[in-house]
Amino acid sequence: MSKPKKDPLLEALKEGRSYTWTVPDGGDLASMRAAVKHGQTLTMSPVVNASEIHVGDLVLVKWHKGDIFHLVGEIQGDQFLIVNSLGKVNGWVGGNDILGRITHILDPEPRPSVPIMLEQLEAAYHKLIQLEPPAHDDAQRLFTIVEDLRWYADRIGVERWNKMPRSNKWSFEQNLWRLTKQAKNAIAPVPHSSRYLIDCGKACVGLASEIVALFEYGERA
Repeated sequence: MSKPKKDPLLEALKEGRSYTWTVPDGGDLASMRAAVKHGQTLTMSPVVNASEIHVGDLVLVKWHKGDIFHLVGEIQGDQFLIVNSLGKVNGWVGGNDILGRITHILDPEPRPSVPIMLEQLEAAYHKLIQLEPPAHDDAQRLFTIVEDLRWYADRIGVERWNKMPRSNKWSFEQNLWRLTKQAKNAIAPVPHSSRYLIDCGKACVGLASEIVALFEYGERA
């Protein structure tokens, strides 16, 4: 039987170290979506003394047989009321049950508008082709991706670019931003293969198609 993988966050806190991670773009942040944003970089530090903890702190708490990442809603002595960002009350815990608290939040780079992202994506593809000339067909495929995404952007409409078609589905804007960052990062310091970016781009086009279907056809999609 293979051993379960260790959680790097829990391991760092146990060793008295802070741990930093970036919240992945997209997806549903569930009950913490009013407090945490996609793309934010969070640093969690171990709690040395419960007096460090304040109302509103984002904390990692021992909860039943596991742990939860929630908020401190109220403090009474050494008792802390744990709530989620939507106002649901989980219950009271002692200071020893709080494993860590967020001590630093770095907001993500603001997303450009969709038209600017499409321009940046096209420019990144041009730079990639200059650095790593692909086969002619592959170069054409890269630019077809941009054309397809522009077509879907028009179909989805500016008022829906940043709307998630379902709670667990990314918006068109989120999908495009992830693809654009992949393409921009691929040109430095070492470019990825053009085929990898073609696959990423085609996946983004497929997701755009799914978004259109969910918006236009609802439950039939």
